[in-house]
Amino acid sequence: MTQEVLESEPRESSEFHRLTIAEELVLLMLKDDLGFVAAPTSDWRMWCGFAGAVILDLSFRNRIDADLDHLHVIDPTPIGDDILDPALQIMAYDDTPRTTQYWVEYFAPNADVFIEYVLHRLVNMNILVHDAGGYWQLSDKVLRTGQYIGPGLEQQEEVRARIRRSLFDEEIPDPHDVTLIGLLLVCDGFRSMLDADEFEFAQERIQLLASMDLFGQAIRSAVGDSDLDASRPTRPKRLPVPKVKLSSYLKSKSFRKRDLCRFLAELCEEYGPVFNLSMLGRDVIVLAGAEMNQWVARRGRLYLRTRDYLEDFQTAWGTARSIASMDGADHFRMRKVMRASNARTTVENRLDDLFRIGRERITTWIDGRVLPGEMECQRFTGRQIAQLSTSIDPPISVLDGLLIYEFRALKIYVMNVMPEFMLKTPRMKKHLKDVLEVYRHIHESHTTDERADKPRDLVDDLMTLHKSDPQFLPETDLEFAFIAPLIAGHYLGSQMSFALYEMMKNKDLYARIVAEADALFENGDPTKEDVTLDAIDFTHRFIMETMRVHPIIPVHSRTAMNEFEVDDYLVPTRSTVLVAFTATQFMDEHFEDAKKFDPDRFAPGREEHRKRGAFYPFGLGTHTCLGSRFTELQLAANLLLVAHHCELEMVPKDYELKLSPLPKFSPAKSFKFRVKALRNPLAEAA
Repeated sequence: MTQEVLESEPRESSEFHRLTIAEELVLLMLKDDLGFVAAPTSDWRMWCGFAGAVILDLSFRNRIDADLDHLHVIDPTPIGDDILDPALQIMAYDDTPRTTQYWVEYFAPNADVFIEYVLHRLVNMNILVHDAGGYWQLSDKVLRTGQYIGPGLEQQEEVRARIRRSLFDEEIPDPHDVTLIGLLLVCDGFRSMLDADEFEFAQERIQLLASMDLFGQAIRSAVGDSDLDASRPTRPKRLPVPKVKLSSYLKSKSFRKRDLCRFLAELCEEYGPVFNLSMLGRDVIVLAGAEMNQWVARRGRLYLRTRDYLEDFQTAWGTARSIASMDGADHFRMRKVMRASNARTTVENRLDDLFRIGRERITTWIDGRVLPGEMECQRFTGRQIAQLSTSIDPPISVLDGLLIYEFRALKIYVMNVMPEFMLKTPRMKKHLKDVLEVYRHIHESHTTDERADKPRDLVDDLMTLHKSDPQFLPETDLEFAFIAPLIAGHYLGSQMSFALYEMMKNKDLYARIVAEADALFENGDPTKEDVTLDAIDFTHRFIMETMRVHPIIPVHSRTAMNEFEVDDYLVPTRSTVLVAFTATQFMDEHFEDAKKFDPDRFAPGREEHRKRGAFYPFGLGTHTCLGSRFTELQLAANLLLVAHHCELEMVPKDYELKLSPLPKFSPAKSFKFRVKALRNPLAEAA
């Protein structure tokens, strides 16, 4: 199946039907501990197995017939299936006699795209749930009932239970399940579905059942005979990774302005999607562009790891690992534990606290003094997240100290732009003492008695995991996990400061936010029922455009843990890889007039962000921000609160934004503002 055929969005079928062979093969191959479909041995064998599943589905619907020598279409009538119909159309339009093996090998190279499509379709059926990091798992309803139940779906027992009964209880499977058993055998799927003893016990039964379907045997024979292997098809000779020339640095205005995002977009257009860049004295391989974004989202977890660049940074905090440095099953497990406390509902249920803390901060703005833009926003969001995630209210001086210590550690251990002794100065030792005080305060405030009758927060979830599995999350790692949300609050504050800059710069957009804010607060503070996407439509789009134009984290730093080939370039093991996932956000081919700040590009009818591979405001791949919807709502609520109460102006009024690129992207210290007038009283009743 071609890439183009599969790039349409999965649709929800309205017909009453059973799951297809291809859909159930995906469910069988989905690894519960890893949260994705992984090949037990060979990617190529798995891809051929999925290609065979599509062909077998067409056979079950009497559209094709085949033997070991030929496959031919007997009925080209569309089925009404978004996956099977394109494959049927391709085969029907080909007049050349073809073997089954030919079609297996024709469809197999794009099987990873097809698998992703099937996964999304299963989400639409409420059979799977999807994590933004590319993790998939059975829905609570399927786990609870052991049944597939959904609109237009014939109620069925979960496929693994059916297959296990066929293997161990000697139940006779129906032809559909016989075919699945044969395909699992081809894909080596039983090695991951069963433990070693079960697999050894069931081998004879597996072979017997797999031999019951003659057409399935033809498919399995074609898959087994295929020796192309995805790593060895005929393809152009591997190309040397192009190295960025000095002239590219010298001629770039973006580079001189410290605008790494636009600079990487320029390099991608000049050198292509893979290039070698010298950065901070190190050579790194950069992956940029829409195709690379899609590749990393689908395949990056097999080749790229996060641990290396964070090791020394984490040591400075006294921890061995964190969710940010975990990969694979451990990272997936942590995401599941932290998911509830990072959900949008956490903000929805605490809007009163969010507005209260916001107003307390705004109260310190209204004396007419000039305010440091980013610092004030970090204080604003930092206290909010401290309350929502850890249920503490640390002094602003402690939050400031935490920020200073974190940034110094990043510059030393991640950016390598400062010597190590700079973290041991008297000032840094004082800030570290503040950090340790935060640790202690969080611990003491989360005893059983202290937390009685209070809403659960992130710390509660982490403490539960620690008590149930102290080896997985020991005390030495627990403390950093506690303050990680406070660090995230600083990043959120930087994003808020960019939003305030664009709001003050674009008076017409400011007026639209004010109108939305006044409508929302007209009858007092809005509740979660009031804060709908329709009610905050423009503000939400404004924030999305802010994240497009001003990404806080423009790249992911990774280490190539396995050698891989992408776009005919070979990336060696242990290479430092920068995934420039935001480069597409500055390309006119994806966003019309990309330099222009235009929130309406996200409006219905345009929706430029929906182009495949174009927009990843919260990162890319398995480490995509877990709290993306939490963040969107918090930013929107804060912007609306400020707009409702304050008329802001920049100081000076004609200030042009300057960037600070380290240790993250943020407005420079020269960005300042003040409250010109108070639009609505801060003491109004909620």
